Amino acid sequence: MTMHRTATSLGISFILLACTLAAPPSRAAEDASAFVADLGRQAITIMKDPAISRADRQHRFAALMAEDFDLPKISQFVLGNYWQTASEAERQEFALAFGAFMSNVYSTRFSEYNAGSFKVTTQLVTSPTTTVVSSEITRVSTGEPIDLDWVVAKIPGSYKVIDITAAGMSLSRAQREEFSSVVHRNGDSVSNLTRLLEMKATEMAAAEQ
Repeated sequence: MTMHRTATSLGISFILLACTLAAPPSRAAEDASAFVADLGRQAITIMKDPAISRADRQHRFAALMAEDFDLPKISQFVLGNYWQTASEAERQEFALAFGAFMSNVYSTRFSEYNAGSFKVTTQLVTSPTTTVVSSEITRVSTGEPIDLDWVVAKIPGSYKVIDITAAGMSLSRAQREEFSSVVHRNGDSVSNLTRLLEMKATEMAAAEQ
């Protein structure tokens, strides 16, 4: 089992857009919609800017994800029950590998979208701390509009993305099922999953050179 199936299934499921354990404080935003709109525009701008090098582009994108995604919380969720049995060192190693892997996946997808096409359509407050923001983005190659829902959690002064859904399918839940299967088939070892994610992230980065 390689991580090719994981990356492929996530790409198909979400026509994907979107670490560190200690991310810098998020930008302030007036509301969840403004936060998502700003995030989407910045992501596309970074990936489309011809004035910056590929390495710098990837670095800026990774920093944007670390700032605006709650990657520690997402890491814990996608690891499922294995988070409870993993050691603290294994958790930290997994979170770093997961963040690097997802940064490569998301940056690749964002590069496929039309700059300036990102727009927020609606938002739905689902709890005192959680809002679902719906957005539309256009793929360059086909001109096809893609609908994405961003699940954001309110934090002091701003928000953090905790999930993305498309066609009613949750990215985090899809990853949780996929990763659980990978860990189970690799001796119930979280470390083995971490190594696979590291290898895949390295392969994806090399492919962009």
